[in-house]
Amino acid sequence: MYKLIVTFLLSFNFLIAQNIQSIFLDSANKIPLLTFDKPTDIQELLNQEVVKGQMFNFGKFVLCDISSSEHGLWTEVDGGKVWTLAIEAKNAKGISLYYDDFWIPSSGELYIYNPMQTQKIGPFTSKHNHNSGLFATEVIHGEILVLEYFQPEYEINDLKLSINRFAYAYRDISGGQLNGYNSSDECQVNANCSEGNTWENQKMSTCRIQIGSGWNVGLCSGALINNTLNNCTPYVISADHCFSGGDISVNGLNQSIFYFNYRSVACNNSVPNNTYSVTGCTKKANSGGEGNVGDPDFFLVELNSYPDFNPFFSGWNRSNIPATSGVSIHHPSGDIMKISTYTNTLSSASGLGFGNDNTTHWRVFWSETPNGHGVTEGGSSGSPIFNQNGLLTGVLTGGSSFCTATNQSDIYGKIWHAWDQVGNSNNQQLKPWLDPANTNAVTLNGIYCNQSATVTAAFTSSETNVCLNSYVTFSSISSGEVTDYSWEFPGGTPSFATGLGPHNITYNSPGVYDVSLSVTGTENSDQYSINDHIKVAANLVELDFLPDCYGQETSWELQNANGQVVYSVANGYYPGGNTAQDMEPNPENIIENWCLMDGCYKFVVEDEYGDGLYGSQHTCEFDGDFTIYDNDDNILVELNEPNSDFGDDISLNFCVESGLSTSNHSTNTTQFDLFPNPTYAAFVLESKINGQIKIYNTILQVVHSSVKNDFKHSIDIQDLDAGIYLIEFNNSIKKLLKQ
Repeated sequence: MYKLIVTFLLSFNFLIAQNIQSIFLDSANKIPLLTFDKPTDIQELLNQEVVKGQMFNFGKFVLCDISSSEHGLWTEVDGGKVWTLAIEAKNAKGISLYYDDFWIPSSGELYIYNPMQTQKIGPFTSKHNHNSGLFATEVIHGEILVLEYFQPEYEINDLKLSINRFAYAYRDISGGQLNGYNSSDECQVNANCSEGNTWENQKMSTCRIQIGSGWNVGLCSGALINNTLNNCTPYVISADHCFSGGDISVNGLNQSIFYFNYRSVACNNSVPNNTYSVTGCTKKANSGGEGNVGDPDFFLVELNSYPDFNPFFSGWNRSNIPATSGVSIHHPSGDIMKISTYTNTLSSASGLGFGNDNTTHWRVFWSETPNGHGVTEGGSSGSPIFNQNGLLTGVLTGGSSFCTATNQSDIYGKIWHAWDQVGNSNNQQLKPWLDPANTNAVTLNGIYCNQSATVTAAFTSSETNVCLNSYVTFSSISSGEVTDYSWEFPGGTPSFATGLGPHNITYNSPGVYDVSLSVTGTENSDQYSINDHIKVAANLVELDFLPDCYGQETSWELQNANGQVVYSVANGYYPGGNTAQDMEPNPENIIENWCLMDGCYKFVVEDEYGDGLYGSQHTCEFDGDFTIYDNDDNILVELNEPNSDFGDDISLNFCVESGLSTSNHSTNTTQFDLFPNPTYAAFVLESKINGQIKIYNTILQVVHSSVKNDFKHSIDIQDLDAGIYLIEFNNSIKKLLKQ
């Protein structure tokens, strides 16, 4: 049951489309809010164990009855009308909407975002309409989301939206502290670390899948897979057990959501950018046994629509010859994309349960790599395993590997067995779908399909959090026929660059900095910017930590003022087991160096046994201690031997201050805004001050000059060629993209 609250959210100004100026809803136009209470059984759901070999559940369906005809607010604006509605699910980690009637007119655009607009998805247009009328939209993090729809005045048809349920996210799977990033275990390796450098194609194929089953909403992994016609049919392969052994309803398939490119832009945990999603699919074939003995645990679907980017369709190898090395790319616990590496030859294995059929699966043991020891978790199910040639040979069923058991194995259902050995019908085999040309190919290379001249800007960075005077490496992963690259690195040295890269940029001043890449092609231009992307810390802090003889019981984490974990170590990091036989009688002091932004932090130490670092009460001869020092060797916090018996945990707070600004987004001295940007014909420069405006092309020729005398100054540039321009106003520069 929902309640219509007779209060309202903030008013918003909103950019509806690139070729329409912003629509400003004045203070009289507020957004009505529908509020839903927290389900009563959430704690019970949180207490349920996450089991490998099963879908990773993160949400529960809540029934509702919301429609664009009965709820929300329609507001007349210049050029059309806007419909707005906010939905609150109290204490939710996120909200995902499920529609039993979804129809957008040909010229309408729907956006969904959180109140701060730090996450915004859309536009959803008529191309997202499906003949079933069903749809679902990806998780918006937080407990409130806003729907905003714009309809031009010339559109004769009205929006039809009916929401009959939503997923109440009770686990942390997207955004903020619930990022889906950093939700997996500590040993996992981000796909954009060095281990993933040669696997870019496969990363552009792997996806995270959101699936509704009964009252539960969960996550698995999967991958786009090529077929012998090379015709880019959007087939995705995953695990049968993720889709309830094929018992999932047609409606459930039409409301499954496939997230592509959900990964950090760097090796460290950072907010994903340039993530794409596709809603809906049709089942083509499955094994039906959910990975039990004799069943290869495969599920093949065709997406209802083609992804709105240039994905990679993975190649495959259906032979029964084991790979000698390779990787699996996956989304453990719904986290950003991770990579697990193996360097030992695979062996044959049976499925889950008891039996002697050792033909259906590949068994893999994972290897330690420079940035961790990747394994798998719940949410990794259905993920692809690739051989030494980059070809897909199986999908994950489950296994015994964990960050606390990295020497254990996992099992992947073989493409070899799924090809034609499950049953005689097309809906039980991969062969009819992946070899429609009947070539009998044993291997097939992967392909990109959108090899058009249209360019899309994108880049990766080696790090996002660095120490003062360190460098960050930036590389373009833009697509299309790019002819020109233009980089901006405010706060960095150099601050501008051209060319594909990689570019090594040094940051000599503490602060938070934006990064921007603009690309030009023969047909269009595009820009990709990340605000607050690089965080440069001036405070070098040292932790001296001496564990007691039972160090494996001890873990710690450093949290910033927002509760986000900045640094941490897990149980097992320090030597010494929990018995007299396997303790470490002479533990050593271990030093950790931290780079911290100005602010306050909490250092939390936990002991699994519950006796702190008080080892001397047992067979250990001494107690542990720790001290944290600042740049000048001043003690920030410490725990001495007399206080070592702190029980289960202890928390100590401290602050660091460099005396320098920690917010330096740009070298600009004058604040001004440009909108719309990109634009087709004109733009508005908005600033509280007046002054000279100059527009430069990419070879720094002045193509326009005028004087601004009012708050909003409109400039017509329809006579200029499409491309990138620099707007100079009172010695400050911003970039404008004309399309």
